Amino acid sequence: MGIERNDHLWSQQHLSHYVAGDLRLRARRRLDRHARDCVDCGRGVRAMHSLVYAMQGLGGLGGVSAPATIFDRVRSAGSTPPPRRA
Repeated sequence: MGIERNDHLWSQQHLSHYVAGDLRLRARRRLDRHARDCVDCGRGVRAMHSLVYAMQGLGGLGGVSAPATIFDRVRSAGSTPPPRRA
């Protein structure tokens, strides 16, 4: 497995941490570098930012808000590889 593939897998696993601001500077820079060159990870960062923005907007809709554990649930779902197609 090459360095690029390792960075891709690592980046995919840390997208929500990146958007939430939970990464240290060195890790944030690693994901920044990778997402600049990787279409999938660049989209992932933009999608996570959009998700966070949408969740923040829920607070004004009749008191509906995102559960406190939403990032934990997204991370858990994202760490499970998709089923293989036959």
